[in-house]
Amino acid sequence: MSKSRGNTVSPEQSVETYGADALRLAILQAKPPADDVDWEDLQMEGCDRFLNRVWRLAATESDLLERVRTGATTAADQAVETDAHRLIDRTTGAYERWAYNTAVAGFMEFTNSLYKYVQSDQGPQQETLDLAVDTLLLLLMAPAVPHITAELWARRHDGEHIHLLAWPEADPAELVVDSVTMVVQVDGKIRDRLEVPPDIAEAEAEAAALASERVQAQLNGGEPRKVIVRVPKLVNIVV
Repeated sequence: MSKSRGNTVSPEQSVETYGADALRLAILQAKPPADDVDWEDLQMEGCDRFLNRVWRLAATESDLLERVRTGATTAADQAVETDAHRLIDRTTGAYERWAYNTAVAGFMEFTNSLYKYVQSDQGPQQETLDLAVDTLLLLLMAPAVPHITAELWARRHDGEHIHLLAWPEADPAELVVDSVTMVVQVDGKIRDRLEVPPDIAEAEAEAAALASERVQAQLNGGEPRKVIVRVPKLVNIVV
């Protein structure tokens, strides 16, 4: 864009319509900083809707908090806590690489997961939900949307300012992957997906793939001509 040619774009109208945070988020979401971006490609409306969803999730007076429970931690609660720590690790790495669009994608994915958790039949546990929402706000701090996060944090934590807090650190124990999804193909077509240990040996991966009922149905009692193993992600069986 060139100011002398009069083809610049003023952000004022976008700020008036959607707010500065939505505009910032749309710019960060579009592409990595080194890439060119067309103003028309910015998804201001989508970012505005996303911030409204975050507000509804984090505001202390939100109707989503009516079903919050206390008591023992369930598997669903633990899964949310694990996802929160993995989001910290993922987002920290994205910011360090200047991959801001990747960071924004992580925010949105995590928010979608939180809505499913909050709206589940058993409802969210108070402590787990607080951890998840606070993590989301901290990871949405100054690098992305400073205004809405400051306001929400002040409502949730009286007397604190989010931009004076330390960056969150992920618990290394929560980053350990217990299993990965191994895709099993027969002649290049996906026939099954198996959960296997990340350090599974080639022989074990092959045996697990061949033991699959769906694979056995494709083999129809015969033996494969070749088995290609790429642990832990893929086994391709050639018949």
